[in-house]
Amino acid sequence: MRHQTDTQVRQVLLPSGRTIEIVYLDGRANAIGARQTQPDSALAEAARDLMTCGRCDCGFVQPLDWDEAGTRHWRVTLRCPNCRQTGTVVVADEVVDHYDIELERGAAELARSLHALVEENIETEATRLRHALEGGHLLPEDF
Repeated sequence: MRHQTDTQVRQVLLPSGRTIEIVYLDGRANAIGARQTQPDSALAEAARDLMTCGRCDCGFVQPLDWDEAGTRHWRVTLRCPNCRQTGTVVVADEVVDHYDIELERGAAELARSLHALVEENIETEATRLRHALEGGHLLPEDF
């Protein structure tokens, strides 16, 4: 019995400017570099590449949409908030796992920055109020 495989290779340009090859075997997408052969550092680097725009090098590329593209791959639509370039890539589960971790890390960093900014603003406002009260610059009709 003869086994026939319908294989297609497609190159995809990531927003970071890097190119990956997607191999379609019997209609299913398989990224080159299987689960066992790609070290975590390469997966993390590929995930960070998804966050970097290939046009303007902005490091804040965001996912607009993602859905399953086979049993072990995801189709991710990305958008750069700086130059507004959009693109869609198909990546392996492992890369998406690392990408999700990077997104969570970025969200936590934004939350920390927001918290620090709010605290700084409250402290500045309290200091201004104290100086206004001490200097007699506030009158009852101000309230």
